[in-house]
Amino acid sequence: MNDVKSGEKKRLYLYDNLKFLLIVLVVLGHLIDDSTVKFFGDGGGETGVPQAKVFSGAFVFLYAFHMPLFLFISGLFNRGHDDGRKVLGKTLGFVVIGMLMKCLNYWSQVRFQTDFDKENSDGEIFFDLLGGDGVYWYMFAMAAFMGLCYLLRNSRPWAVLTAAMVTALSAGYDPCVGDEYELSRIVVFFPFYYCGYVLDPEKVADFVKKWYVRVLSLGVIGIWAYFCFGKTKLVYPLRMLLTGRNSYFAISEATDMDCTFLSRLLVMGISALLCLAVLGIGLDVKIPLITKCGSRTLQVYFWHRTIVYMLTYYGYQAYLAKAFPERWELYLALTAIPIVLVLCIKIFGVPLDMVLKGIRGRNDIIKENGNGK
Repeated sequence: MNDVKSGEKKRLYLYDNLKFLLIVLVVLGHLIDDSTVKFFGDGGGETGVPQAKVFSGAFVFLYAFHMPLFLFISGLFNRGHDDGRKVLGKTLGFVVIGMLMKCLNYWSQVRFQTDFDKENSDGEIFFDLLGGDGVYWYMFAMAAFMGLCYLLRNSRPWAVLTAAMVTALSAGYDPCVGDEYELSRIVVFFPFYYCGYVLDPEKVADFVKKWYVRVLSLGVIGIWAYFCFGKTKLVYPLRMLLTGRNSYFAISEATDMDCTFLSRLLVMGISALLCLAVLGIGLDVKIPLITKCGSRTLQVYFWHRTIVYMLTYYGYQAYLAKAFPERWELYLALTAIPIVLVLCIKIFGVPLDMVLKGIRGRNDIIKENGNGK
């Protein structure tokens, strides 16, 4: 969701188009989360909204790649930033937006708290300054990734990636590595961002255009779809691994699956294959509206969770299930598209632009003073 141009000479529409697809899937994931049928004790039971098994498969299907690929694409366009002050400015920008998102998320939860939420939280929602499991984790992770890549800019990529993978696989054994400081997600998803950071976006785009890559991409996506929708109970225990939040012990206890570093390695491998596959089906052409919206995903990500809270609070899912008992799942899924299109309207990006420009301007002043001007 790092909305930056892919270059002055040539804009690679492939990535804007994919970002539109991915932000739709992000919104879709949050729309259907409460409607998934839980196959293990990770908070299952009645959610106060209608449930459908197809959403359980859809949740696992899209969570296997949508955030890893977002981070990979973000990494692609953050390479070559050797100016420490610029990196600091962008890092601070993500931290500030993350804190604003955290405040908005807290207000939204309190204002649009459902009866189910009240029953399961004793009517209390806490503001966690240093952690939490909200969508704002992405902003703090981006800040951490940009800082880490700047500090490691002169290191050998293979050494950094090896260390990142070892750390990600080992972190699951420490239950303290969790939502605090968003540490678990930062550790688990850093390899995806770093792979993008060390690669060239044009070379990646040229590679995925090859005919055999496109054929293999369709095969990989088709096989994963078969397991997610045809063998849902088999793959559903991976749900807790895909979020990058939980320790191996917590996952084993909740799912009765013997979760080890091999489990995370398997999931990361699946995610990597799917990221490549989704890249392989992308189109590097300017598509009216879609391409433009794909360049504004940051503002969609910032506001969308509040919209989802509102819809749940006012019984949108229950209304669809009652009004369209045969097709409510389809209509709920399609709701993600208009949400994205509305939030892509420029006005929703104005507050974020003001914050980022303010930080950038302050950073320029610091730079000028540092140069004695």
